[in-house]
Amino acid sequence: MFCATSWPLASAAEKSDADAPHWSDALKDIPIGPFRLDVGGSVRYRYEHQDDFNVQRYAEPRRGFGSDDFLLQRTRLEFTLRMGAEARAFVQLQDARVYDSDFKTDDFDWRLYSCPYRNPLDVRQAYVEWLHIGGSPFGIKIGRQAIFYGDNRVWGPGEWGNVGRYTWDAVKLIADTPAAEVHAIFADRVRYDPHSFDEHDSRLDGYGVYAMLKKLPFRLDLFWLGKRTRPDMVVDAKGTRLDLDTHTVGFAVDGKLGRGWDYGGTLAQTFGRRNGVDVRATGGHARLGYTFNHPWQPRIGAEFSYASGDPDQTDGTFQTFDGAFGGIDTTKYGWMNFFCWMNIQDYEATFSFRPTRKAKIAAEYHFFRLDEAKDAWYWSSGRPARQDATGKAGSNVGQELDLVLTYDFSQRLKAMVGYCHFFPGPFLRRTGASPGADWFFVQTLYTF
Repeated sequence: MFCATSWPLASAAEKSDADAPHWSDALKDIPIGPFRLDVGGSVRYRYEHQDDFNVQRYAEPRRGFGSDDFLLQRTRLEFTLRMGAEARAFVQLQDARVYDSDFKTDDFDWRLYSCPYRNPLDVRQAYVEWLHIGGSPFGIKIGRQAIFYGDNRVWGPGEWGNVGRYTWDAVKLIADTPAAEVHAIFADRVRYDPHSFDEHDSRLDGYGVYAMLKKLPFRLDLFWLGKRTRPDMVVDAKGTRLDLDTHTVGFAVDGKLGRGWDYGGTLAQTFGRRNGVDVRATGGHARLGYTFNHPWQPRIGAEFSYASGDPDQTDGTFQTFDGAFGGIDTTKYGWMNFFCWMNIQDYEATFSFRPTRKAKIAAEYHFFRLDEAKDAWYWSSGRPARQDATGKAGSNVGQELDLVLTYDFSQRLKAMVGYCHFFPGPFLRRTGASPGADWFFVQTLYTF
């Protein structure tokens, strides 16, 4: 977050860029009887080079390759049919493809873990929404939808990945009062199928209440989220089944302290039952930053992410926090996505500045530890990557340095360039191959 008062007023060139006519203007506010139709979308390309890791694992090359170069393409087309200011129908089509990757679609069992690179043309979202029905505080949103709150840590779709992580066939009941906006959610996960139409998966239910309080000097959200699976849900290639009925309660906060300071945090506690044993797990995140009063807006920050691990998987209590419904491909625990919100301590330092209005340069340093040395290191997919059940390998997994440049050519065309390096720690050196890993990417995003 940045202190806007340190910037001079926008230049005439920047204003003309924002106000200049665009070809897509003809696709907005099209009259159709009593309705208005908006057509929009986006096209995103990302080239990636991965060395000594891939989307499935670290330092365990399949078919003899230790690096991969490929191009990702994601195209979205959106239709919004509006009736007044409170009612709309929305359809979003998505086409996700990959070119020249060493992975093939069938290398991913879509019934267990969807291919994150490829899902040809399909309906990503299709819902109707009506707010303040009849002038009341109440509304409804029903249909296939991406659900996200706050910083997407607790519930989010995972937008960085080419296909995405979570969308839902859901009913959302909304109460928008002067004191708070409250959502009650009842949802089935959508299972991405690269070979046919995506269908909902009734084996995983998500439900809960998310409340966003108002009239406070900071943002405060309160939540209760439920997660339930059918007992026959298979979660890995070995046929492991998951019988889950858990509840996660907590809060998220975001605000500013005086001139230049910003802060935020999330705390979540999970309880319930998992495969016949009690669940007691905790997840948290804290952020503090300061933006200097300078035209380049330099900001320094510190963050800490925590997710409990399980020191003893035979004591009748499951203590590994499972990340709720946060998007796993979020870059929140390092841009290389080596980690998720499970059995982790992530100590993070950040620095960023804007040498021009259009450019931002950011650096992140992460120091990763396992919360419990006897529990596993969990990959971004949520699956165990490595484990030393004795705990003798220690808990120091490694460090990551991320450098990212973003540049806005215009309001509609944006580019990113990033380089990241992972430095393995003693835990990895004691449990198998442990090379340093590199990642380089270039991305363009065009919206209309």
